[in-house]
Amino acid sequence: MGGREGPVKGSRTGGRASARAVRALSVRPWPLTLVIAAALGLLVYTATTSLPYLISSPTTDPHFGALNACLSRALPAPRLGWAVSPDASRAAVYGPRSVAVCGPGTASHSFPVRGALAATFGADNRLWVSAGGRLLHEEQGTLRPVGDFSPVSLAGHAGGVLALDEAGQLVSVSSEGSVLGQATVPGAGARLSVGASGTLAAVLTGGAVRLFEARTLAPLPAEPPCPVATLWWLDAPERLLIGCAPGGTPAFTWDVRTGARAPAPGTPAAPARRLTGRALYVQGCDGFPCTAPAP
Repeated sequence: MGGREGPVKGSRTGGRASARAVRALSVRPWPLTLVIAAALGLLVYTATTSLPYLISSPTTDPHFGALNACLSRALPAPRLGWAVSPDASRAAVYGPRSVAVCGPGTASHSFPVRGALAATFGADNRLWVSAGGRLLHEEQGTLRPVGDFSPVSLAGHAGGVLALDEAGQLVSVSSEGSVLGQATVPGAGARLSVGASGTLAAVLTGGAVRLFEARTLAPLPAEPPCPVATLWWLDAPERLLIGCAPGGTPAFTWDVRTGARAPAPGTPAAPARRLTGRALYVQGCDGFPCTAPAP
């Protein structure tokens, strides 16, 4: 069946009326067609512009998607920072007034903590937070203060956590809260990191790298081939990838135990952290942890 009626019979007037009716019918579908076309165009535009976001959304990340979905429910924006446990089984985010933690599955917990500056996990997957001028440790479902230290940077290691304050006081604290070691480094703008297995630590500031045994903070000799702009811990616990100041090139792999170094093709464009308990690199995306390519 077509879209038109059959021949119309009648007077001339009726014929003219019928002709006008036919012309009207032939014109009416055009506005509707334009509306449908516009709607289809909007649908295609929305799909094509939204698809890249959906693909790169933190909740679709291959390793942290479920954790990020849980965290987004537990702590709506704004989110100021994040942390991931050594085995990637737990993650946390913090904002101006609270800290949220998600674990295996959809288990979540929120702590009413104000002024969080940093967060990390120890080797036992328990959370550490610097907030309100105190170092806090996750114990029995709450965050309890440890000592009277006021760190601005944290990094978990094999036996607890490293904490660095603004004055450059670096402290190693055990999982039970006892002090394992202390050192002094330039504090302003220092970047604290711990390598694979959580045994070695580095503090990068002003192009200089200071290396330590992470647990005791016993110093290690550090003689990089150039002033250092960026560094990434590699899978071998004693190896670093460094980019020379000021722009990150040239780049070298560096064995911090032996001092051996070799030229590298280049350093990654975005900073990423290597988990201490799993061969996985993590970087921030929209306030959440996301998988990063290995350097």
